[in-house]
Amino acid sequence: MKSQFLLRLLDLLLLLLLAFYIVGGMALVPLHGDEPTQIYMSRDYVYQFQQRDLSLVTYSDPPISEPEQDLRLLNGTINKYLIGLAWHLDGFSVDDINEQWDWGADWNYNQQNNHAPSEALLLAARAPSTLLLAAGLFAMFGIGWQLGGRPVAYLAALFYALHPVLLLNGRRAMMEGSFIAFSLLTVLAAVWWLTTPHPLTPSPTQAGRGGIFARCHTWFLAAMLGITAGLALASKHTAVFTVAVVFGACGVWVLFELQRRKGRGGVGTRYIVSALLQLVGAGVIALIVFYVLNPAWWGDPITRAGQVLDDREALLDLQIAIFGGYDGFGDALAGFGRQVFVGVPQYYEAPAFEAYIPDQIARYEASPWRGVTIGGSAAGGIVVALLVTAGVWALLRANDIPASTRWLIGVWALAMAATTVLLTPLEWQRYYLPVILAVVLLTALGAWRLARTLRARL
Repeated sequence: MKSQFLLRLLDLLLLLLLAFYIVGGMALVPLHGDEPTQIYMSRDYVYQFQQRDLSLVTYSDPPISEPEQDLRLLNGTINKYLIGLAWHLDGFSVDDINEQWDWGADWNYNQQNNHAPSEALLLAARAPSTLLLAAGLFAMFGIGWQLGGRPVAYLAALFYALHPVLLLNGRRAMMEGSFIAFSLLTVLAAVWWLTTPHPLTPSPTQAGRGGIFARCHTWFLAAMLGITAGLALASKHTAVFTVAVVFGACGVWVLFELQRRKGRGGVGTRYIVSALLQLVGAGVIALIVFYVLNPAWWGDPITRAGQVLDDREALLDLQIAIFGGYDGFGDALAGFGRQVFVGVPQYYEAPAFEAYIPDQIARYEASPWRGVTIGGSAAGGIVVALLVTAGVWALLRANDIPASTRWLIGVWALAMAATTVLLTPLEWQRYYLPVILAVVLLTALGAWRLARTLRARL
């Protein structure tokens, strides 16, 4: 008992040290032009929670403020509300909030005309995203534990906390920190739901008091899945791919269990039906959470969804026209390899920014807070790819990992890779974060499996 307590204490100490490392480099991250825009969007915190005027944040035609309404439809809401709360607690007021970044003007214009935040305001605005990135560390640790106990959990946490791409994007005052955290929490909640003794694995005690407890427990896990999925969707709309895949994988597994149990009596079937009801309930909760956190969608969510899709498509077309997109599938695969396996931090997308922040980049690169990665070069990228391959092989063959966990993680990782390759039109590193999370996990699993095999042979 004492040794287990000490091990748990060691787990917590490691996670706290890694969380401190994530937070420690927040102030040094080079500025991105989307950070001032996210801070500008935090005015919605004032409209909704200080002025309590919902007419300023719900959809209107014609809009009260067209730029603000367009940003509400295109972006998630979690980050802007948390930024508003952060600067409010730090003593700032709405009068201190900058305008959105003007991409048509240069650095000096934006700095001199209140389109950039003060250093203190920027630091306050970065705190929510950075803290959520640190929260995602605990979720990654939990998923790693489900795949291989303490060794895989430790490796997954280390790779996550030291990954330069995750650190760069998650520390900024942008949507990526909340997107990463709630995406991982959605995956973890689904793993727990599938592997906890419940309708899929009924025990003899379920006929009595133990059964009531088990059913309540799995309903709680299903509710957790719904809440985390809703928060992921409200963090960034592209989380819909993660949420859809996780729910789909869970649903297919339940149906597979239903087919496998046919002819074994009615009890198993009843519990499978209960599991399907839990999954549907989780989906409803996810939609409710998203709807509540998106006032711009209130009243006519179907029309708003279509409008968001149209606006997102128009924005991508504009980005491709300005910056250039991939020239065919082979070019997209090459970009996938560079961003996912090599993973050199991309400090800016607009080429003009190269002349604006060279000193900030040099300072960050020279600091111990920039992270460490196995990749970073072509040779390192090959090593990462080999470790990921070993991790995929473990998912296919490792009988000591629950089959439902292997199924869920495998489907999630494959779907993140496929959607990224097929749907990412240009090489912007932020668009690769979902698959990078899966790669971090598979790298940890593959490294542990290879080390264990090597040790056994030696």
